[in-house]
Amino acid sequence: MKYFIYILFFGLLFGQDSKTYTFSEEEVLGFTNKIKELELKDSLNVSLVLDLEKQIQLLEDNSKSDSLIIDFRTQQLQLQKETINLYKEKVKVVKPKWHENKWLWFVYGVAATSVSVKLAGELN
Repeated sequence: MKYFIYILFFGLLFGQDSKTYTFSEEEVLGFTNKIKELELKDSLNVSLVLDLEKQIQLLEDNSKSDSLIIDFRTQQLQLQKETINLYKEKVKVVKPKWHENKWLWFVYGVAATSVSVKLAGELN
């Protein structure tokens, strides 16, 4: 039974009518020219695809480097903000107190000198 099914299957598969076509010499030349033209276009398309794949790779690499640059700039900005905050704290620490004011000590010096001169003038 198996063999009968196989023979039937192969008979249907290979037993079909084959049609024969005849072409003129001009038609055959037209076919070959068209095939050559299509092969040329195909080779050009293949080279275009390769060039575009290279461009895609370059753009992906450029994108990665851009993202790294953005990350570094973000870190740099954060560090600069921290530096500014540290400078603000330093100004608070280094800023002179009210009793260290230059004008206050100048007034004390003038007052002490004038009092000394007055007292020296009263001694005579």
